[in-house]
Amino acid sequence: MTPFMMRVAELIGAEVEDVDLDQPLMYKTRLSSPVLASVGADKHVAIRALGEQLVCEANAVLADSEDQLGLFDEATDAELAFTVTYRQRAVRFSTRFEDGKAFAQLVGDGVDAGPPRELDGAEAVADLLVLLLVSAGLPHHSVDA
Repeated sequence: MTPFMMRVAELIGAEVEDVDLDQPLMYKTRLSSPVLASVGADKHVAIRALGEQLVCEANAVLADSEDQLGLFDEATDAELAFTVTYRQRAVRFSTRFEDGKAFAQLVGDGVDAGPPRELDGAEAVADLLVLLLVSAGLPHHSVDA
């Protein structure tokens, strides 16, 4: 199992009272700033690929096929985006293109409203997906590690 799979397995294998929610789950973001369109597209594709990998890893651990993460792509002439869903919650990663520049933005459940923000590195993708799982209410069952 990968470290992310073990992290998810630990969460769903724990009793609800054993999950330490006194320590808030966090993921790092930074204010979004425009970058060259090619750089923005490259960053979006890298985050999308990592997101897909982590969704697949989490779903391999989540036993009930009815209760798994979903990943949905969107593409228009001026935007690349994908949304990760779990139960009734979702987070959307988007990169808009305008005048040769790219603008990344993260929106959804667990994401503070305000000026456009983007994830600050690869570890933040995993942290945000864990937050999505926990905030939607993880299923709890024993997991064979």
